[in-house]
Amino acid sequence: MSEDEWVDVVAAAGRHDCSPQTIWRRIRQGVLPARKEKVSGRHGRPVVKTLIRVADLNDAFGWTAREEHVRRIRASARPLTAEQKIAIRKVFFDHLLEREARRIVGIGEPESESEARLTDESTDDSTGE
Repeated sequence: MSEDEWVDVVAAAGRHDCSPQTIWRRIRQGVLPARKEKVSGRHGRPVVKTLIRVADLNDAFGWTAREEHVRRIRASARPLTAEQKIAIRKVFFDHLLEREARRIVGIGEPESESEARLTDESTDDSTGE
């Protein structure tokens, strides 16, 4: 699609994997420039549609837009408290311990419950039960 092409709100949302409400919100906020134009609708009736230029969409949803979004979130976020840091550290450490324990104990064992059930079923078939 050419950078100079114009798309409607629904097509813009589909192109950037978001809802049409997100596109409308960005238009209202002035982040995404748009224009209204009379186009031919169903049965040839004229319809007023809001159109957005593809180049403007790429600018609004591109890498620089993402960086700006992350920067604004980080600027407005409060720093973690000492208790939050301790809780996160504990959860992460517990996860590492569980993963290591499964790795050591689980060598040669099925990795999931479904694999364990399949193994049990195959042993049941071989015993003739």
